[in-house]
Amino acid sequence: MATTEQIAHYYEGFCKVVDNMNAGKPENMTQASWEIHKKLNIEWLKRIVTEDFWTDEDLTIANSLIE
Repeated sequence: MATTEQIAHYYEGFCKVVDNMNAGKPENMTQASWEIHKKLNIEWLKRIVTEDFWTDEDLTIANSLIE
């Protein structure tokens, strides 16, 4: 079972990934690199939202990205 600190760490990472994805491709990144970056982040989000350690954290912000 994850500790409160570990859950907070995962949630912080979750929020950063969602913010990064919502911000879109940085100007200095090629489209090909962005597609790889986006794919890897979406795969991670799909895995992390299914973890059983979440309590009352709002994970719905990822739904539009992973559907």
